[in-house]
Amino acid sequence: MKRTPHMAVVLALGAVLAGTVVGCSTKEAAKPDAVGVVDKLPDDTDKAQSKKNAAEFRSWVKTHGTAEQKAAAPRVDRILGEWNDETGNAYIATDINGGKTPVADPQAAAAAIAQAFASWKDSKQGYESVYDVFGNALLTNQKF
Repeated sequence: MKRTPHMAVVLALGAVLAGTVVGCSTKEAAKPDAVGVVDKLPDDTDKAQSKKNAAEFRSWVKTHGTAEQKAAAPRVDRILGEWNDETGNAYIATDINGGKTPVADPQAAAAAIAQAFASWKDSKQGYESVYDVFGNALLTNQKF
C-alpha cells in the first residue's frame, strides 16, 4: 500500500479552496433573482447621498416613529437607491449583526426599520430591502 504525502494532500485541498473563492463575486450576488430579490446589498455608487438619506431618515423617525422604530433607526447607516411617488427601490444598509451593541432580534429590528421607511416615503410601486452589516438581506421587497 502506497501512502500519499501530507504535502500533496494539503496542496490539492488548497487548490480546490482557491478555485471556489475565485468563483465568488459580490457583483454577481448583487443581481436580482427572477422575482427581483437582491440577496446582497448593491454597490454604493454615491456614499455621500446614501449617508444623507440615512441621516434624514433617522431624523424623521426620531420625531415621528414608534418606540420600536426609534430603537431600530440608529442602526441605519446608509440608504441606497432611487424612488419617487410612483416607483423605486430602496436598499437600507444597517449595522445589525455586527454593530457596537448586539441586537436581540435582528428580524424585528429590520421589520421596524422597513415600517418606518414606508411611513417616511410612500410610493405606489416602491420596494425596500434591509441588509445587515455584512450586506446580507434580512428583509426583502417590502412595499413602501
